[in-house]
Amino acid sequence: MRERIAPWLPAIFCGVLSLITVVTDVVGQAMTGTSHVGLTTFLCFLPMCFFFVGVMLKTLRDENHALKRRLDEAMPDQNQG
Repeated sequence: MRERIAPWLPAIFCGVLSLITVVTDVVGQAMTGTSHVGLTTFLCFLPMCFFFVGVMLKTLRDENHALKRRLDEAMPDQNQG
């Protein structure tokens, strides 16, 4: 189950972060009259979106290198050109 959800975690995090920002902006506007109450939260957690995407890309790159290495070991004659 984790393998199915893992590629979507960065998108889910970004969606939840956006939802938190919208809700805090609406509630903040209604209660205090101040706009952009959730902007600070959004800007503080925005780098985490890029971090999660970077982790996923690094994992995919490492898996790709491992598979290439296994192919090179399995078929050494065909990889020489």
